[in-house]
Amino acid sequence: MLQNIDVVNLEFEAHLGSGCYGGHVCLFRNKKDKRSRRTVVKSIPYSSPDYAYQAVLKEHTILSQVNHPRILRYFGFFQTEDSWNMVTEFAERGNLAKFLERRSKHNEYLCQRSVMAKFGDIAEALQYLHQRKVIHRDLKPENVLIDADNRLKLADFGIAKIFTNAIPGEELNMTIVGTPLYMAPEVASGKAYDYKSDIWPLGIIFYELCMLEHPFMENCLVIGDDGKERFVTPRVDCVRRGYQDEIQTLCEMMFQVNPEKRWTLEKILKNDRIIRLMKREM
Repeated sequence: MLQNIDVVNLEFEAHLGSGCYGGHVCLFRNKKDKRSRRTVVKSIPYSSPDYAYQAVLKEHTILSQVNHPRILRYFGFFQTEDSWNMVTEFAERGNLAKFLERRSKHNEYLCQRSVMAKFGDIAEALQYLHQRKVIHRDLKPENVLIDADNRLKLADFGIAKIFTNAIPGEELNMTIVGTPLYMAPEVASGKAYDYKSDIWPLGIIFYELCMLEHPFMENCLVIGDDGKERFVTPRVDCVRRGYQDEIQTLCEMMFQVNPEKRWTLEKILKNDRIIRLMKREM
C-alpha cells in the first residue's frame, strides 16, 4: 500500500461533490498512467471538527489494511498545507442508491440472477471485513459503488469499528452510529451489538434489490392474539417477480429483530438452500 502520492502526476478532471466542513471529492487523471486511469481524491480541511478529521483517519486506517476486489481500492494519501487527501479508485457507474432510484422510476425490476449477483458482491465484501474483525456500521446503497464491469464495491469506512479482542463476543459496542433507515434495531435502541448489526442493513438492501423500495415504508408491527405487538418480516412478491421461494427465506434470515436469532453471514452463505440459490445464478 502506498504511503504517499506524487501530486504532480494528478491532473484535475472534474468536481464530483462537496464533503462535510468544506471538504471536496474530485476526479483526477494520472498523467503517467499508460492506461489513463482516473482516481478520486477526497479531501478534508485541517480546520474541520476533530470528529470529522478522526473519521477520515479511521477510513485511512481500515482501507490501508484491506485488499479485496469488492472493496473500494485505496491508493494512499497526500497532505497539503490545509488538507488531508485520500486517493481511491473511481467507480464509473456511481452508487447503488442512484441505480435503484432509476430502476424504481421506470418500474424496471431486476431478474433473480441480477439480484443474487449484487447480493453476492456485497456479502463477499462484508464477510471479508467480518473475518478481519471490522464492522462497517453504515451499510446502505449510497455506500455501495458500481464499477465499470457492473460489479459492486463497499466504500465509506469513516464510522467503521475494528474489534481488538480475539473473541468478538467479549467486545460488544453500544455507540449509536449509522443511518437511521438502515440501522439495526439493537443499534437504534442503544443496546450492545456486534457483526450481526451489519446483517440487518444487508437485508434491507437485498429487499430493495428485489422490490425497488425500502421494506419499512409501512408499519411492520402487528397485534398478536396476546395483545402484544410483534414484528412481521417484509414479504418479497416472489410470484410476481418470478423469484424462487428461497429469496424470502434469505430475507427472514437477515430480518430478525433479536440479534441472537439473526443469522451470521458465514452461516447464511453455508446454508444449503442459499448455496443452491447462489449456484443457480453463477
